[in-house]
Amino acid sequence: MKAVRELPLELVERLELPEELVPGRGRLTLDGGRQALIEGQRGILEYTPERIVVSFGREKLMLAGDSLRLRAMNAGELLIAGRIREAEWG
Repeated sequence: MKAVRELPLELVERLELPEELVPGRGRLTLDGGRQALIEGQRGILEYTPERIVVSFGREKLMLAGDSLRLRAMNAGELLIAGRIREAEWG
């Protein structure tokens, strides 16, 4: 029997809906390596000018680069600026 948390993703896949409709799923939009819009986040775990780690519950997103800074933040979105050299989901 499937766990309740797995049902929304399965339903979205079967109905061929966009994955953005699944609760807890994150989205990263990079703009020329100078800006990142992060959606669906649940908080910042680490914040330095060289590395920012963002929580999505069970998953994390790590951005690495130079002069990284938080430009804007609301309940579910972050806007990060600086020279972004690496992005890694884990």
